[in-house]
Amino acid sequence: MLTRRHIRIKTFQSIYSHIFSKKEDISIGEKELIFSLGKVYELYSLYLSVFAEIQDFANQKIEDAKNKNRPTEDELNPNLKFVNNRVFEMLNKNIELNNEIKKRKIKWTSEGSFNVIKQIWNNIKTSDEYREYMNSGEDTLHEDKQFLIWVFKNIIITNELLHELLEDQSIFWNDDLDVIISAVTLTLDLIRDDSTEYYKLRPLFKDETDEGFARKLFKQTLINDEESLKFIHKHSQNWDLDRLAKIDLILMSMAITEATKFPSVPLKVSLNEYIEISKYYSTPKSKNFINGILDKIFAELKADGKIVKAGRGLINKSLKP
Repeated sequence: MLTRRHIRIKTFQSIYSHIFSKKEDISIGEKELIFSLGKVYELYSLYLSVFAEIQDFANQKIEDAKNKNRPTEDELNPNLKFVNNRVFEMLNKNIELNNEIKKRKIKWTSEGSFNVIKQIWNNIKTSDEYREYMNSGEDTLHEDKQFLIWVFKNIIITNELLHELLEDQSIFWNDDLDVIISAVTLTLDLIRDDSTEYYKLRPLFKDETDEGFARKLFKQTLINDEESLKFIHKHSQNWDLDRLAKIDLILMSMAITEATKFPSVPLKVSLNEYIEISKYYSTPKSKNFINGILDKIFAELKADGKIVKAGRGLINKSLKP
């Protein structure tokens, strides 16, 4: 689920928070980083749990219509294609998802949650895509999956009431949306006819070494921060270090840490990654500044033998992005 870039971003956010909170205990910041990474999985589980709530709400509306004083023929004999969507059943039976929902105490019982589900259902029911789905004459798992994927991408993920609800849970939730959209979409698309309640959710980390990468990057960046700042100051003599964007300093410090402490990560990858991150989190001029300073620092560190890359294709790579 999480790419190395997303891990770098979450680590950067945790380092920034740790520095400006003036906490001295790095272990506390490390725990907060792991908690932050776990919130991504909570968001993933929360979005998957929305489907059960929508199904329940739609079922309740059907029952309410049947119990009216004078229900119509259509209300007495409704089209059940949506509420009988196979994907709903498979998600409801998924033991792993149910365990995550219980462990993370995900609940849709507040008034705000009710309003979110109500609005999502109304947006689904009034859409042209819903009418086409309900009257297509087709009855396949493929159609069921594709319709719910459409619902997720076009109605659920764009719901402003849901956005407001999530803002109360995590200030960085919006940074995680691209990852969540990809993970939920893939989860739905991989459901097959032979799926059981045991089919797997997407793992938080794509590689078993990713959590260790995050922990080491966080700790080593903070431990070596003073030394990294010396290099930055040396190669930015025409700049007032105190006036440089704090975000740029942190990103460059992280890049220097990767260059010197992670022998399996190519220099070009580290350089490009932090340049890309700066485009979203720093000033418009930051990418050129970071590129120029890091290029000089990396060249000096290589010449002094402080950068040693191990593994095929990692030695003598060009630093130019």
